[in-house]
Amino acid sequence: GQSDSLSSAGNDGTEPTMPLTQAEANALLQMPKAFIDAAPLDFSRTQPLSYERSLLSVDRREEFLFDFERGRRNRARLKYQTRGRKVVILARLDLDGPAHRNPPNSPHRPGQRLPCPHFHVYTENFEDRIASAPADVQGLNLRDPANGLFCLEDFLRYCAVQPIPQIQQTI
Repeated sequence: GQSDSLSSAGNDGTEPTMPLTQAEANALLQMPKAFIDAAPLDFSRTQPLSYERSLLSVDRREEFLFDFERGRRNRARLKYQTRGRKVVILARLDLDGPAHRNPPNSPHRPGQRLPCPHFHVYTENFEDRIASAPADVQGLNLRDPANGLFCLEDFLRYCAVQPIPQIQQTI
């Protein structure tokens, strides 16, 4: 049918992929998923570190990417992110880093500036441009926002990653 040809646009790199509807994004986020490689995730307490790891939905139909980023400057950014369809940011937790200002037409806290920690979840027509305070995000339970390791586990749990992998701490 016609919808098949639409959803395959962009796989050859010529056209951008179709934006997701809210229902599609929610379904991708809630889909049980597991890391393809069972090796522990690296967690750096202080040193710059950046990597991505692949996940697969339990039904093996969808691939996801998890991004870990610990920045270089002294108030170094610490960011966890889950992407679907290679490019679509489904969820991102910014623990340290710059504040984010929501667009003036945002359905949530329009025009408001949110310091870290804040949370981005895919919103139809806005992609990842809207931030929320973690307490405002349904289903997100951060045990201790000051503990980056706990937040990593809590973020993965929010993204329906199962099992939560071992996490290896470095300096």
